[in-house]
Amino acid sequence: MDFDKLRTFCRVVEAGSFQKAAESEYVSQRAVSQMMKKLEEELGLKLFDRDKNKIFVTPVGRDFYIYVRNMLQKFNVNVNALRYEASSSQRLICGYFSPFDGALLREKLYQFLNEQVRLSLVHESIDHLLADISNGLVDMATVLDYGQPGLVIEDEDLASVDVYTNEMIMGVSDLNPLSRLEEFPLTAIGNRPVLYYMPEENSHYLRQAFLSTLPDESKASCAHISSIEQMQMLVSLDKAVAFYPKGLFEYVLTDKEHISYLPLAGLGERNKYRIKVIYNRHSDKLPLVKKLLSCFG
Repeated sequence: MDFDKLRTFCRVVEAGSFQKAAESEYVSQRAVSQMMKKLEEELGLKLFDRDKNKIFVTPVGRDFYIYVRNMLQKFNVNVNALRYEASSSQRLICGYFSPFDGALLREKLYQFLNEQVRLSLVHESIDHLLADISNGLVDMATVLDYGQPGLVIEDEDLASVDVYTNEMIMGVSDLNPLSRLEEFPLTAIGNRPVLYYMPEENSHYLRQAFLSTLPDESKASCAHISSIEQMQMLVSLDKAVAFYPKGLFEYVLTDKEHISYLPLAGLGERNKYRIKVIYNRHSDKLPLVKKLLSCFG
């Protein structure tokens, strides 16, 4: 599967027809139609329903379009950033796990950066960040550490420093009577999904950390969500409740959006989270990393 095929797919969805997409690419309608047929065969998915003179995007096709569009946008941004940074002798690649720890990193980078340092940023799951730091693809990253025993780093080449500590709180819709309480009782979750933010689904450590705080009857409804906007929509309309990191979510979510944020009842120290900076002890960027670390205080 190549990028040209994916870009053509996006143009077909946006134009609403093979003919209009073909005209924009200066190729024949038949060529576009055959390309989309091959894409469907490669994916094993039906992306379009075809009528005699019309096409309709299937529900799966709409979901795939959103995924591909976001992927292509991210690809273009990263390629342009690489072109900009290619001539720099001091390049620092920083990663972050979520918009929440990313906000903390942003504040420290603002103090740290100067014209001699070119910066690249990556947004990945904790597992991918650790692997990339170990392999020298990322110089340092902020990650969220929560629950007991917490984040276990098995690679001896990696070092970690706690740079921020606070507690997890629960967001609940103002439509929900629970929003008027002083604390959120976990036993009152009921049948609502309990959401936590995670950019990718494969971070088993973090899922277990959130599950460990929930009563058994609520664990089945605990689910990750990879869109902050969608999480806010579901919580504000009382379709779910969600975990938020106190002290950091305020940087990202400046409007309360009809959501009350309550401390979790009965968890005490078990509810503490930590933001860690992870880096490779043997990195040739270690002096830069140490200088950035000093900005965290």
